[in-house]
Formats: sequence, structure tokens, C-alpha cells
Amino acid sequence: MTTGTVTAPAGFPVSKQDQTLKQADAHRQAGFFQLYGLPIAVMTYDQVLSYLSQAIETRKKTFCVTLNLDILRLACQRRDVYRIIQSSDFIFADGMPLVWLSKLMKRPLPQRVPGCDMVHDLCRVSAKQGHKIFFLGAAPGVADKAKAKLEKELPGIQIVGTHAPEKEDLAHFGTNQLIVDMINASGADVVFVALGAPKQEQWIFQNYHALQATLMVPCGASIDFIAGEQAKAPQWIGNIGLEWLYRLFANPTRLFKRYIIDDLPFLGMTLIRSVFNRAQQVPSFQG
Repeated sequence: MTTGTVTAPAGFPVSKQDQTLKQADAHRQAGFFQLYGLPIAVMTYDQVLSYLSQAIETRKKTFCVTLNLDILRLACQRRDVYRIIQSSDFIFADGMPLVWLSKLMKRPLPQRVPGCDMVHDLCRVSAKQGHKIFFLGAAPGVADKAKAKLEKELPGIQIVGTHAPEKEDLAHFGTNQLIVDMINASGADVVFVALGAPKQEQWIFQNYHALQATLMVPCGASIDFIAGEQAKAPQWIGNIGLEWLYRLFANPTRLFKRYIIDDLPFLGMTLIRSVFNRAQQVPSFQG
């Protein structure tokens, strides 16, 4: 392993022996934008990719959260989800609404960092560096299809395991432990967890210390996109903040409530709070 420094958020130099900034100090660092008390890294896409790649290389155990508007809403409504996101090691902004809010709050994020693209690029980097990958989640057979596609596209990639668990498998201690043992036995350095939010974040949080992998990333529909099971929105649509609309038209039955009933009112409320400098505050939970 070479020595030297890398560039952390906003040009903050960090030694390779301590690449990942801990959340406990995040709110005090100039390289983070705080939204509802959650520190979001002020980094470009390439900086996030470099940051996470260095975490894998230096074996700095990292629970990374790809924060979008829907996960932020869940965190603000549910104390348990908030604590999980808050306890993670690193958060980046996966969605244009967070970029818009950061600009309104005079702490602009340089760009959105799409989680699905990040998963693919972390696979590419892992193939080059010899790191091993495990896919947990997605519907039965989908992760295997994604694995086959990536093996054709990225020579040298090591996807050492896939598993599509039943819901009850994760809830039962014994069968869940078998899943953890399976991942550990595979020697995976990176685990992508595609169980849907907030289940995927909860699972990583609950099994963080038992897992021997270095990087753990909740990845939503990313494995479906790689496998071709869902159509990924063109980049220009994502860049203008309309990826949600593209996905809504593609799957209205599943996504109407999430995007229209739940997320849009939350975005409106947060925009109003940001005008009055109240969107940085930790949410008030009832009970």
C-alpha cells in the first residue's frame, strides 16, 4: 500500500490510514452540508468514488448511505430510521432535490451522486483492484443476472456470492446468522444490499459488527438496473431532477404513493423550512 494523502470533502486532507470521516465529527467539518441534523458530504461524484475506493483499499470499515428524498423523509418521520442513518459512516446526496435544498441553504452541493451509477463504478474499481463483491437482495435470479452481465463487461470482477433472502429469513435470528456467515465465508470486501429502504439500511445497521466486509452499501434498485430488469432513466433526466417522474411512469402502481402522496408534500415542507433556516434542525419525534 502506498503512502500519501487524498482529497476529502472541500479539499480537507486526510491520511490514507484514516480515510473515512466519522459521523460524530461530521457536523463540525467544513466539508459537510447539514440537513435535518444529518451531515451530507459536499463532494463531486468523482470525489465520492475516490473516497469509497480508498476506504476499501485501506480496509476502513464503512457503512455508506445513499441519501435521497424518500429516505430523508423516512428518517424524519421515524426515530429508528433516523438513528440508523445518523450512525452511518458516510452519507452522500443521491438526488437533485437535496442539491436544490443545499443551494437554498447557502451550502451548495456540487452535484447529485446517483447511487446506481456509484454501484456500477465501485464494481469497476473493485475489478481493477481485486476486491470481492457480494450482492444481497433483489428478486430471486436478478442478482445472478446482474452478476453475469458484469462478468462479461468487467474482466477480472469477482462477485463471490449472491443471495435473495425471504423476508422471514432476515427477521429470524438463526437464518439471518446463516446469511451473515455466508457473506463472511465468501471473503467479500464489498456488500451491496438491495432490500428496499429502510429495510436495507436496518439490515446493515443490525449486522454491521458481525460482517467482515469493509464497505456496506444499501443500493435499492441498482441491481435491477444492472440486470436490465428495470429501465434506468437517461442521465439528462436525472440531472434536471425528473428521474422520479420517469420511474413513476414506468411503475405507477408501486411508486404513486411514495412519490406523489408521501415525498412531494415532504419536499414542499422542507423547502419552506429551508427559507426560514429551519431545515438544518434535528426533527422532533413524537413519543
